[in-house]
Amino acid sequence: MTHVEKRAFLLSEIDTKITQFGRDSSRHKSMHRALRYFAFTFTGLTSLLSGLALYMPSIQTSLNIAILVIGAMAGIFASFEGLRKADELWIHERTQYHLLNDFKRRVLFYTSQDSPAEEIDELFEKFQLLLSNAGEQWNEEIAGASSTVS
Repeated sequence: MTHVEKRAFLLSEIDTKITQFGRDSSRHKSMHRALRYFAFTFTGLTSLLSGLALYMPSIQTSLNIAILVIGAMAGIFASFEGLRKADELWIHERTQYHLLNDFKRRVLFYTSQDSPAEEIDELFEKFQLLLSNAGEQWNEEIAGASSTVS
């Protein structure tokens, strides 16, 4: 592979990972927000129904059942959010997205079509190290945290 092909390959791989981390972070951000909104909505609704049950004793039994069901749903959404760790994934993926964009900017600034193959090889190794560190960080901070039991 020539140095020109190596540089093009490196930039292509960086673009692929930037796209992947950008897409995944946006998806996890949306998931985090949706789950939060559902949990907040259902929690607020239980408070509203509790007040209504005190104000309208004639339908208190029906309202208490609704409070129980809606409270359980709020708990399910909150639990699902905690298990999925969408907020942590979103932050991790967004951080990697920005690191890769910075790295691409560095590659474009310091290299050209005439850059020696050794320089491109060194940058490729740094790229691999960035991805490896991202995987280790994810494993330690996000995946590892869910597998530890106190």
